[in-house]
Amino acid sequence: MTQPDSDPRALQRVSTWNVDAIHSQLFVSVRHMGVANLRAKFPKITGTLEVDPADPLGSRFELEADTRTVTTGHPPQEDFMRGEHWLDAEHHPTLTFRSTSVEPRDATHYVVRGDLTLRGVTRPVEIPLEYHGVVSDPWGLRAGFTSRFTVDRRDFGITWNREFDWGGMAADDLEVSLDIELSHPDESLAQKPRS
Repeated sequence: MTQPDSDPRALQRVSTWNVDAIHSQLFVSVRHMGVANLRAKFPKITGTLEVDPADPLGSRFELEADTRTVTTGHPPQEDFMRGEHWLDAEHHPTLTFRSTSVEPRDATHYVVRGDLTLRGVTRPVEIPLEYHGVVSDPWGLRAGFTSRFTVDRRDFGITWNREFDWGGMAADDLEVSLDIELSHPDESLAQKPRS
C-alpha cells in the first residue's frame, strides 16, 4: 500500500491549496465544572495555504471560521456560546488565523506562528503542526495536517465565569483542535481509484 508523500517538498508542486471544509474540523474545548471537557465545533470554515516555492518557510496559511455556526448539539448551549458572554457572534462573526512564519522541527513537525483573532481581539500564537503528507485523489492533490494548542480565553475578552469554593465553572484554558485537509483541483495530477 502506497503511503502519502510526507516529504514537505511535495507541497511545492502547486502554489495554492484550499481548505476542504467538508473534510476538515475545527473544535474548541474548555474544562467544565473542573471534571469534564465541553467541546464545540465550528462547521463553517474556509482557508488557503499559499506556498512560495522559492521560500517554502515563507508560505502563508489562513483560516476563517463563522462563529455564528458554532454547534454542540444542544441549542440552548449554542445560543449561550454565541452570546455576548462568550463569542459575541453578532458583533464578531469570524474567528481568523493568519500565519506570519513557519519553523521546521523535523520532517513532519512544524511550529507555525501567526495572529489569532477571536471576539475581535488579535493575539500572537504558536501552533504546533503535524504534517501528514500529500496524495493524489480523483480531482487533483490532497494534503493534511493536525494541530492542538491552548490559549487563555481571557486574553480574547472571554472572561465570564461562575466561581465556587473548588474553582471556576469554566476553565481559563481554551484548547483549539485542527484537523485540516487541503485540496488542489488539477485533473493532470489526479488519480482514479483502483476499485
